Amino acid sequence: MSARLEESYTVRIERMGQSGQGVAYLPDGRIFFVDDALPGELVRAQVTQVKPRYAKGRIETILEPSSSRITPVCSYAEQCGGCSFQHWDYRAETEYKQEWVRQALKRIAKIPEPPLFPIVPATGPDHYRNKGQFPWGQQGQQLSLGLYARGSHQLVELASCLIQDEGINRVLRRAPELARPYHFTAYQETTGQGLLRHLLIRSARATKDLLVLIVATAFDPNLSAYARDLMADNPHIKGVGLNINTERTNRILGPSTRLLHGQSTIIDQILGLSFHVSFESFFQVNPEQVERLYRLALDNIPESTGVLWDLYAGVGTLASLASARAQKVYAIELNSAAASDGRKNFALNGLHNIQMITGRVEDVIDENVLRKPDVVLMDPPRKGVDSHVLSRLKRLHPSRIVYISCNPDTLARDVQLLSPEYRLTAVTPVDMFPRTDHVEAVAVLDTAQV
Repeated sequence: MSARLEESYTVRIERMGQSGQGVAYLPDGRIFFVDDALPGELVRAQVTQVKPRYAKGRIETILEPSSSRITPVCSYAEQCGGCSFQHWDYRAETEYKQEWVRQALKRIAKIPEPPLFPIVPATGPDHYRNKGQFPWGQQGQQLSLGLYARGSHQLVELASCLIQDEGINRVLRRAPELARPYHFTAYQETTGQGLLRHLLIRSARATKDLLVLIVATAFDPNLSAYARDLMADNPHIKGVGLNINTERTNRILGPSTRLLHGQSTIIDQILGLSFHVSFESFFQVNPEQVERLYRLALDNIPESTGVLWDLYAGVGTLASLASARAQKVYAIELNSAAASDGRKNFALNGLHNIQMITGRVEDVIDENVLRKPDVVLMDPPRKGVDSHVLSRLKRLHPSRIVYISCNPDTLARDVQLLSPEYRLTAVTPVDMFPRTDHVEAVAVLDTAQV
């Protein structure tokens, strides 16, 4: 019998999928992804989408709840799409993330018994984020900020977000009210009309300073006055910028950013070093957990390393922290703005043994102008490392590769591609994003002869 749209089925949830959905099977053998269902539960679920190889659904009734199901503390949990696991006990969440890493390495990297260490959980799953991106909405003349409901662009208005820093939440609450006198309009995706698209807010743990970036379709002179009002209302806001995005796209930021009022950077600290944080620069969003993540990576870089390469270097955070363990560090970053921030960070911390190189990793390492690496440190995007880069590293044969991953599946793929020249000797998951279906890991790969 083939599954049909809007039909309901009683199913047992066998495991957790990677998008916060429970995984079951329909009578026709099709995989059935059920929103908000937890492993072990027996649920009655309605089919909301049918595809040739799978179907999706939502819970109608929980017949047998999981012992790890909890009542969400967040009042927006059932509407907002920002979190996947507000209804799941945090210990069970971390166990799932650990198992995800293990299974990816077994299935994709073909390692029967991965050298997996226990996951590093967060000390607390709430108020950890130092960056928020909130779309604007409008009902009549009333502006609002929030997040989209899961799988839609239907705005859920928020007065606060449980996983955001409290300083960010204060701006989130006050920004719509302060905008009211200016009669701004919110951007409408369906028509392409309206001024305000998003509000980005960043905080620094060390100082409590904040940056606010208004994303709009055009410059309006009243935005400068609004920027001053935001700063007058909250002394922690040190700068307000404007990013212009004129495209009809889901991409949040456009190509042009300018400072409206105050300063364009704030300073935060990681493991005793200081770093510039600008409106658009990449900076890890969980400042407490990032210290644990980076410490794991640093502890696996041998002291007195000769030459270290930091691939996908961003604003040079890891290169800066690793510089004490190496004679020479080459940091390679494609984004020119991030590379510029990196050079500023090296100067800010008085580091003179790091060279920032702007360019694609695959191009730079082919140019044969860098000294051969003894150790390679890399923190690639979710898509993982380009296969050409992996092939080049196998030829260069550094004694160790320390790989920070934000996607267990691409980590496992790259581990497999690096074999047999390299073997995985340790991998430690780190929960950087509690309440969400993301997990990071630090993997150590050594030359096969070791």
